[in-house]
Amino acid sequence: MEQSSIWLDILSNQSFMSWLLVGSVVGVALIMGLFVLVNGTSKLDDGFSGKLIQRWPIRSVIIHWFGAIPCLILILTGVIIGAGKVIFEPGSNSWATAVKLSATLHELAVFPFMIGAFIMVITWWKEQLFKKYDIDWFIKAGGYINFGKKQHPEAGFANGGEKLWFWVFTINFIILSSTGLMLFFPDFAPSHEYAPIVISLHIISAMAIGAFAIVHIFMATVISEGGLSNMTTGKCDENWAKQHHNRWYKTLNKK
Repeated sequence: MEQSSIWLDILSNQSFMSWLLVGSVVGVALIMGLFVLVNGTSKLDDGFSGKLIQRWPIRSVIIHWFGAIPCLILILTGVIIGAGKVIFEPGSNSWATAVKLSATLHELAVFPFMIGAFIMVITWWKEQLFKKYDIDWFIKAGGYINFGKKQHPEAGFANGGEKLWFWVFTINFIILSSTGLMLFFPDFAPSHEYAPIVISLHIISAMAIGAFAIVHIFMATVISEGGLSNMTTGKCDENWAKQHHNRWYKTLNKK
């Protein structure tokens, strides 16, 4: 009981939780930026082939953005709502305006996000099951470390990192949705004495998704050369497929 009380005290410390919330987004973004500066990006060994492969059907691209855009809105507005006191001067006009606007956008983005995320989960989960070769992917950090010998570990349609992101997202999406609905419809929530626990779970899940989302964005737009086209056109360069998803590429050749 004493230990749980300590945890509740920590979670109820608004200043601590606010800085933790900021760190989960801004801090992770700074770490990823530093990683790129020190390590560089993952270039294609043989450059672009010019031959494009259909990796994602257009419906999957639409589903992705239908869930991703509201998710980004929720992350950014959630940081302002939860950490506005450490970003703006408490009680100032800028603080009040930012929190009010963020609260409105947050509420508007909730249900589009839930619908989009639900469709993504039920559509993609079969491709996200872990395989034995994913262990090697994690050991070699996906081959993204540029110091030493170049390594390109085995990967199917989704690599180990993408699968980890998918399941972290799925688990925390369920927690976020459940707790978010309790906060949105308080009359249907458990007793008010559980409110601090519900809010804490909501914030912790939001931090997990926020941190992983930042890594995901960096990987797709900055670190992996040729990776962004996957979710803009649904297509990827043949050499990108060979280098990052060799097992999947081999199945295409068989077909």
